[in-house]
Amino acid sequence: MTTIRQKLARGVVATAVVAGTLAVGAPVFAAKAGDKCELKQVYSMAKVGTGYIRCEIVPGTSLHASDPKKKAQFKWKALTGKAADQQWQMASAKGANIRIDGSSTVAPLATVAAKYFESATKSISGKKGVKVAVGISGTGGGFEKFCRGETDISNASRAIKSSEAAICQKNGISFTEIPIANDGLALVVNKNNPVSCMTMAEVKKMWAASSSAPTKWSDINSSWPSTPLKLFGAGTDSGTFDAFGDLSTVGGKDKLRKDVSTSEDDNVTVRGVNGDTGGVGYFGLSYAIENADKVKTLKLDKGAGCVEPTVATVQGGTYPMSRPLFIYPKNDSLLSNPAVGAFVNFFASNVKQISEDAVFVPLTDSQIKAMSGALLRIAALPKKKP
Repeated sequence: MTTIRQKLARGVVATAVVAGTLAVGAPVFAAKAGDKCELKQVYSMAKVGTGYIRCEIVPGTSLHASDPKKKAQFKWKALTGKAADQQWQMASAKGANIRIDGSSTVAPLATVAAKYFESATKSISGKKGVKVAVGISGTGGGFEKFCRGETDISNASRAIKSSEAAICQKNGISFTEIPIANDGLALVVNKNNPVSCMTMAEVKKMWAASSSAPTKWSDINSSWPSTPLKLFGAGTDSGTFDAFGDLSTVGGKDKLRKDVSTSEDDNVTVRGVNGDTGGVGYFGLSYAIENADKVKTLKLDKGAGCVEPTVATVQGGTYPMSRPLFIYPKNDSLLSNPAVGAFVNFFASNVKQISEDAVFVPLTDSQIKAMSGALLRIAALPKKKP
């Protein structure tokens, strides 16, 4: 089955007429506000006379709607005022490369933002559109590359550690922290497992390092089957690993048991849990939603009853394992490569739609204020002399 994320991760074809002329490599067609467009054209832009239009998802429809009447529809929308000029300027970056690496959890979100941004720049500049490469090294591995100066932006599923920031500072690399979305860590089991909810005490018992660590499901709760436990988890360089050490209440990542099959790639966990009746693993909520046909997501109980991980419970904090996600652009890249600043501003300006399309939990109002503050700090960076 081809997922929405896989569709969005594919190359986007530019199909827009720019200021009365055709963008390089774009097929000829006429478009105006209100006309229909397609998924592959989302965020493509065109200048029509003195105004601008952009392909957008029709409000009230969704890429993930189960109701056929609410399935995503796409139309060219007129952009007006200062915001229109800003979007056009952001999309006008061309002929540049942006290097992103880090968290496997944030990667799908960054990939959707990257493809939308590429779509916008290609619709204006044709083959000279910006190229955005999104790699996966885990949050810790991403910061290692970032602090060595190998990347422009680091994706992170936790805030940067003081030790990591010190390495960046030693290497002369300054950065800006930008909250970009929220995520819940989902605990998933095999579809044939009868367990549907776990208390946080049971989660701790399952995952904490101990000489008497459970080896069967029934060792945790006698009413559960005696199926052997097979644990799958994030690699030690992953921010997901760090976060799970805290959110699972075991007392930090160093207290997690070691007999776990680990990987920086969450898809490995999906395959492992799907293929073992006693399998259990964890990863970001977006992966759980996307792989609901392969694994079952557990509800969690921290004392007030079983809570399912959803947008509302993650934003509201009632789901026990929730966390914010970040991007860290390098300040030198923002100043020396206009495309990096354009991408960051594009990402932030369209973050609500991008988060929803990538199946992430959007920022709260207070987080949006924090993001706006970060963008103001970026705008105040001293400009480099030519």
